Amino acid sequence: MAEISQEKLYGTTLQTIGAVAKLPVVRVDREAFLRKQFAASPHLEVILQSGPQTVYSTESLRRKATSIINNSAAKTSAASFATGLAGNPAIMLAAGGADVAQYFGFAINLAQQIAYLFGEDELFDGGADGLSEAAQIRVIAYLGAMFGAAGAAALVSQTSKVAGANLGKKVAAQALTKTVWYPLVKKVGAVIGKQVTKKTVEKTITKAVPVVGGILSGGLTYVMFRPMGHRLADVLVRNLNGDFDEQLELNPAFAASLLEDPPADPVGELDGVTQGGA
Repeated sequence: MAEISQEKLYGTTLQTIGAVAKLPVVRVDREAFLRKQFAASPHLEVILQSGPQTVYSTESLRRKATSIINNSAAKTSAASFATGLAGNPAIMLAAGGADVAQYFGFAINLAQQIAYLFGEDELFDGGADGLSEAAQIRVIAYLGAMFGAAGAAALVSQTSKVAGANLGKKVAAQALTKTVWYPLVKKVGAVIGKQVTKKTVEKTITKAVPVVGGILSGGLTYVMFRPMGHRLADVLVRNLNGDFDEQLELNPAFAASLLEDPPADPVGELDGVTQGGA
């Protein structure tokens, strides 16, 4: 695949996030999710008000995250298999795009579930219009962590309500566009954009042979989604444990270098995305 500029890849990410945010399957209502997950808890009101992390240990929440990740991966795999059966050459390219939108939609859906489990605020703060700029940066941080992009964990901490509370100050996501962190937002966003482009090609190819394509698409989705979810959960666990350094800021010269085009494979192991996953 020919090299694409960082700016174009970042634009692809924003366009994809904006598009999938409109899909009904993407949104997770924080209160409804927590009510379902902790229906039997005598401390439900505290959980709704302040987050599960105020009631339960980080270790127990991490175990619950594993159950949520496995369940979501199975559902996503089934959905991917169903859409992978569209083998009509006339709609092959369009269906590939739809499948990719579904894939990233499920990723954002899973990211919300994991984030709410570890005490983060409602993501969809833009009402009917979808995601605010601050929320878009949160999504980039979450997806970047799921893909193992360098610097994504730091962005998760910078946009985290829980991390901000642990630091004793509010970490405002919208402020990132005015700081030396913003080049890192674009760098992580470009990694995601490359994955959008790669998966569009992969999904289109699997449409060529309907049944085999469906099996391949569903199987790969299950294999990939589990480690993606575990990566994000591990980052949020580190946030709860205070495993971050709020004193670190990017050197302006280094921040400027991040604006340069990314290497051919910014993450390295993404072609074998199961590496490091559970």
